[in-house]
Amino acid sequence: MNQSPLQETLIGHKKTKAQFKSDYVFLLKRNIAMNKAIKLSILLIVFSFSLFAQQISETQKFPVRAQVDVGSIESDYLFNVQLIEAPKPGANAYSSYLQKIKSQIPAKIKSTDKGFSYRNETPSPIALYGYNGNSWNGHVPNDNDLAISNGGKIVSVTNSVIYFYENDSQIHAPISLETFASSFNLPHGKFDPKVLYDPNEDKFVMVFLNGFGINTSMLFLAFSETNDPTGNWNIYTLPGNPLYDSSWSDFPMIAFTKDEMFFTINLLREKVGNETWKTTFKQTVIWQIDKATGYAGDSLETRLYHNIDFEGTRIRNLCPVHYGREPNGDDMYFLSDRNFSLSTDSFFLVYINGKMNHPSTDISVELIQSDVPYGVSPSADQPVNRALETNDARVLDAYLQNDVIHFCGNSVNFNDNHATVFIGRLNDPDGAQTLSLKFLEWQGLEFGYPSIEYTGDGTSDESILLVNHSSDTVYPGVSAMFIQNQKFSDLIRLKNGETTVTVQSGKVQRWGDYTGLQIKYDEQGVVWGSGYFGQRKSSIERVNGTFICQLKSPTFTSIGNDAQVNSTIKAYPNPVVDYLHIEFTSDKTQICEFRILDLQGKEIKYLQQTKVKAGKNSINLSLDPLKEGIYFLEIVSSHGERKVIELVKK
Repeated sequence: MNQSPLQETLIGHKKTKAQFKSDYVFLLKRNIAMNKAIKLSILLIVFSFSLFAQQISETQKFPVRAQVDVGSIESDYLFNVQLIEAPKPGANAYSSYLQKIKSQIPAKIKSTDKGFSYRNETPSPIALYGYNGNSWNGHVPNDNDLAISNGGKIVSVTNSVIYFYENDSQIHAPISLETFASSFNLPHGKFDPKVLYDPNEDKFVMVFLNGFGINTSMLFLAFSETNDPTGNWNIYTLPGNPLYDSSWSDFPMIAFTKDEMFFTINLLREKVGNETWKTTFKQTVIWQIDKATGYAGDSLETRLYHNIDFEGTRIRNLCPVHYGREPNGDDMYFLSDRNFSLSTDSFFLVYINGKMNHPSTDISVELIQSDVPYGVSPSADQPVNRALETNDARVLDAYLQNDVIHFCGNSVNFNDNHATVFIGRLNDPDGAQTLSLKFLEWQGLEFGYPSIEYTGDGTSDESILLVNHSSDTVYPGVSAMFIQNQKFSDLIRLKNGETTVTVQSGKVQRWGDYTGLQIKYDEQGVVWGSGYFGQRKSSIERVNGTFICQLKSPTFTSIGNDAQVNSTIKAYPNPVVDYLHIEFTSDKTQICEFRILDLQGKEIKYLQQTKVKAGKNSINLSLDPLKEGIYFLEIVSSHGERKVIELVKK
């Protein structure tokens, strides 16, 4: 069979577990010019099966389309034209379909404020640093994502603009997605950016989309040539209608293995008449890509998987499961669920078992049931009779560590019908496959758009959850929680909202379709995140703010194995600018010594030796003499007991 230059092979893959009758005709036969450069000739290929439909994959190569030197772009007008009432993921048909479902959720019950029943079982995450990030530039929603290199370079993206930081300092002027892709001269808007740092190659990868229809849809895939994101990037374009079936691409999700990257795309068909999103959705496809060719600027080797079914129904919104401590291995899992269900226990596990060019590489689909149900989330309240859109209950983030998949997404809280998030755990994905869920309940708050990241040393079981929060009395802000051995910490508020968001007309405002969270691979237990808050720019301008933060696991200290951070000591505010209040409990009346240590455990200041009484005691302390950084307050009793709390000086 003769093949087109970009279609090297067409391979039939593992049959789905469901059997159904189908005469399968796959017709790909038109030449399409994409930006006057890429032309694809597709041959007529017919597969006829009496009992089974097959999952299909195709391998293709795409040449580098452009090289962009960020450093040569001295300034950018950040010009963009965008509809304020922007379509939700899946376009307007999705919105109307979703609202019909959400109208069936029972009315919210006033919270009794009992809180998270399993909270305070482990220490809270430590907030090391935080600042207001990307300025609002008319983009709705924010779609916050972030990546940080081992050298501390940060690429922070929102729906129209890329920012470059080192800590909180901008190392280059912000650049719009339009400017970054300006050499292609493609109109119709750039959106849904995702960015990842690759610790194996010490480089960045960024994905974003172009256009909301079959005639304009395009995927942009950019690889940094070095570890400096302000240097050169190799940019590739992939077809937004890869099956040439009148569909377009929406909502990318990405992850790495050791040598490859995967990203998933929802393919949608344009709405006709009164159709709903359920009928305009066609399928979710998986792109498997060789990273080395992208970093080198060579022809990009890819493999496209489509027709991913379970019992004759296309699986949608596949979330790639990234590796925890670092990208490794050749295999990739994907998680999906029944994201429009009012109540369900169904999840789908999709598995690709090798590199794209290996002859034994295959794809499989399994249904797994959770121990408790989840369901589509209602809109979350904010003050002044406004609300925030939570979209659906799809899996938004997931990682694999020590044969356990940890994941999260939006859900309804069945106890009070409030907006919350599920935190899931899939044990032994290749074996017994037990799946459990817990739901975030806290002080009357509602939650949306979580991210979860591993924070351990490779052997431990721990993670940090980042989430947006809001309520009818609390402005939209950002919170975090530490999870260790299935135990949950207190929730800490990283950024308090400043105002009710009123960017769009009507009661319901966009809340962002995702947040970002990534390991700082060369710092044990440290992650960086990007979330959403209500930002007051002026008395009349109340906009979508981006908050960037640095968090740390409470289990990692450099001050000795006997000095784990102690959850019985509370310090606030922490981080602190100058004056600090500390509370601790002593089980007996005894003599204690107090001193301040640095990260290496070296004594910075001997404070006092004094008697403390049995029960709760308090300390008032000024850290004004110290420089910015991380320190420890050490308490050593006359009986040799040692307690330590980490303090962050801003």
